[in-house]
Amino acid sequence: MSLYDFIWQRKSTRKYDTTPLDENLLEQISQFAEQLKPLYPNIKMAYNITSNVKTILPLKAPHFFVISSEQNEGYLENVGFMFQQMDLFLSSLGLASCWYGGGKPASGVETKLPFVIILAFGKAAGNPHRELAEFKRKPLSAISNGHDERLEAARVAPSGVNFQNWFFEVSKGNIQVFQKKVLLGIYNKLGRIDIGIALCHLFLATEHNGGTFVFSKEAGIEKKGYVYIGTIQGEDSC
Repeated sequence: MSLYDFIWQRKSTRKYDTTPLDENLLEQISQFAEQLKPLYPNIKMAYNITSNVKTILPLKAPHFFVISSEQNEGYLENVGFMFQQMDLFLSSLGLASCWYGGGKPASGVETKLPFVIILAFGKAAGNPHRELAEFKRKPLSAISNGHDERLEAARVAPSGVNFQNWFFEVSKGNIQVFQKKVLLGIYNKLGRIDIGIALCHLFLATEHNGGTFVFSKEAGIEKKGYVYIGTIQGEDSC
């Protein structure tokens, strides 16, 4: 099965079996991390795998990706895009994971670049998967102005506190991606990571349909109340 198949099954898990994973399995996960496809190849990104982080709310997991990045334009979307591939890969292994914005590296855990976010992972205390009917998401009509079958994959993407602060304008076969403006800075940061997660789902949906994912930022595109993130080229013109 491909990562695309697990878009419809993965779920955010907050209760784990805290037993550490087998070293061979951790090595497999590390090897996959080295193959993650970036949204912006020019932005340097790094990660550590650790069992020790500081969290605001209790989150006991056996392992955590501590993700860091250069802070160039688009770096938050890039982190979301890359590590959502990991989120889905972990789901494909029968493991669980959870994006966690309320934590930071523990003392002694050094990052090569500025810290961004944590992704917890391990064996779930329950079922790491769910049925499509269990997804609680806005309808497509609330997050898009038109039809493109790839948007269903973006609709079910996870987001901080299930905020779903994205909007997709379908124009001439292209998908213009926007982030809703919010007043609190932390939600702007997490929202940009969420946009990257949704873009990852759109990337996988495009490839699943036999297309080539092409993402760029065009000049002069605006939408009241939103920030323009970029445009995904239509499948017919790929």
